[in-house]
Amino acid sequence: MRLFLASLLVVLFCGTSYSTQRQKQIFLVMDDAGLAKHEMHGFLDIPVPMTIAVLPHLKQTSEVCAMLKADPLKEIILHQPMEAYKKEADAGPGAIRNTTPPGEIAGILSRNLASVKGAVGINNHMGSRVTENPVLISEVLAYCKRNGLFFLDSKTAYNSQVPRVAHHHGMHMEERHVFMDIQKDRAYVRRMWNSAVAHAKEHGYVIVIGHVWSQETALAIRDSYETLLNQGYTFHKLSELYE
Repeated sequence: MRLFLASLLVVLFCGTSYSTQRQKQIFLVMDDAGLAKHEMHGFLDIPVPMTIAVLPHLKQTSEVCAMLKADPLKEIILHQPMEAYKKEADAGPGAIRNTTPPGEIAGILSRNLASVKGAVGINNHMGSRVTENPVLISEVLAYCKRNGLFFLDSKTAYNSQVPRVAHHHGMHMEERHVFMDIQKDRAYVRRMWNSAVAHAKEHGYVIVIGHVWSQETALAIRDSYETLLNQGYTFHKLSELYE
């Protein structure tokens, strides 16, 4: 009987989904940092943990990284530029393109990480075309695995190959659940923030992507974080999901 009960407990524990082991956890990822350091103040003033995705080789990339390293509640990841399907979209310096030879990926990532000092992980900036390319994404994830970096799929492509390739490499992979500010008006941002909070309540956690240039995003978080903390929600750096 004892053996049966012990076995039953093991089955129940192993059958528990990843999300149900978490309780209303919010993982904030703010993209596009590095363009202008003044954009950071709206987020640095919010006293909750969050992850800031910094673009490489921009005029104020190094200054933004220095600001973030001085704040123990914030962590840095490389916002890796990748080619999008929209031909007019410029991914910026340090981009991986669909025509990039696979053998050049490691060098590109190394140079970009040297620019974004202190990065503990990577997510894609744009990248719909590249994240659908399993050969190139395999090179990106293999580099991450070799160098102890995590990768977040910003989920800009419907047919992203990141989950399949990550499984092949035996890597833990997460993807964005909610984009807060695709539209820039206040009502839309508040609606998406409420959707993110509801997702955390239902699934145990949520990964939310916003942008540092959106003051509406900063205001939505600032206006609600104390209430959410009182309601049992918690805020975390993205790296905690990969520990």
